[in-house]
Amino acid sequence: MLGWLAHAFATIRPSSHAAACTISRCAVPMTGAALASRLPLLGGVLYLPARCAVSASDAALPPGWLAARRELSPLLETQELVVSSMIGADGPREWIDCVDAAGHPCARLHLLPDTDYLAWDALLSKSRPLPPVPLGPEQVSCRASHAELVCFRVRRLGALDVLETLPSGPLSALGHHLAQEIARAAAVELEPARD
Repeated sequence: MLGWLAHAFATIRPSSHAAACTISRCAVPMTGAALASRLPLLGGVLYLPARCAVSASDAALPPGWLAARRELSPLLETQELVVSSMIGADGPREWIDCVDAAGHPCARLHLLPDTDYLAWDALLSKSRPLPPVPLGPEQVSCRASHAELVCFRVRRLGALDVLETLPSGPLSALGHHLAQEIARAAAVELEPARD
């Protein structure tokens, strides 16, 4: 689906001499538990946890939830989603910044051509618009610890729900190229998913 969009937008995107682009944004209030329960519906996404969020060791997870790996705990700390979209050189891009209770971004999820668009839109259905912002390095970069292509899964373990990941499975050529470009922009390596 994104292939034809990328081609269509390539003909209308501003040249490098045009005025700076802006990023459209909206916000969705959502707890970490609500987000985690909906993540498996998305299919394959690019996940970038924030460096500072991964290094925090005393994170308070929602009651009844566990993260299978330390790198997943920032998702469970989420209190709000800030969704951004822009048109870049390789077509449209959309991502979600997961924001914690202190207002700090703790993780980022990138929409890929292989992501389930209906589940992505359903996740964002209660959004409210935010003012657009000029495109700058701080909007594109997210100070990530790493980037990985994943599918999320929630598994029941006794009385607890466990958030874990699976490898994203086969990606389209466009999806893989886009994931590599996003990782490069964030100055991190694109890693395979870990179990």
